[in-house]
Amino acid sequence: MCAFKKCETISDGNKIKYKGGTNLEDLFFAGFFLAMMVFAGIFIIGGFIFFILQAIGLFSIAKKEGRGDIAWLAWIPIVSQFLLMFLVEKYVHVGLRGKITLLYGIAIVVSIFFGYFLPFVLFIPLVALCYAFYFIADRYSDNPLFHVAIAFVSIGCSIPIQLFMFRHTEPLVDESASTGT
Repeated sequence: MCAFKKCETISDGNKIKYKGGTNLEDLFFAGFFLAMMVFAGIFIIGGFIFFILQAIGLFSIAKKEGRGDIAWLAWIPIVSQFLLMFLVEKYVHVGLRGKITLLYGIAIVVSIFFGYFLPFVLFIPLVALCYAFYFIADRYSDNPLFHVAIAFVSIGCSIPIQLFMFRHTEPLVDESASTGT
């Protein structure tokens, strides 16, 4: 039985060839390749949308935090993560103040070089990002733990959406009231 109109099957051993020389394996691999390309396209488009949402949110938050001079860094793909770390430098715990951005950079480098040998090392930048996101959520939300839990469970994928949601929210905690403990 042939699935194509006006095609004849020719049995040649274990392979079924269709008129024109195309065999079933070629059709399977072509379909698989097409499905992977569609999946990759959806993944790339989704990543681009998330990046735009995060850039808009970080840009607005940086301006509200009085860092309008470096707010444009939100539009540079990898640097935007460092901007998030830089924005929470004065709100993190006392021992990490002034060091969190540097530690995040070291965590990324360590995860790149040692992630193949020690797979758990790949999650260190995610933990650092969620830690920094907690302080953003603490300033712009009534329930920061809820936002961090969603961010951690979604492996950080929800952070761009949440930053976008925070863009019109005024900070809830005054800078002088933050103890960072």
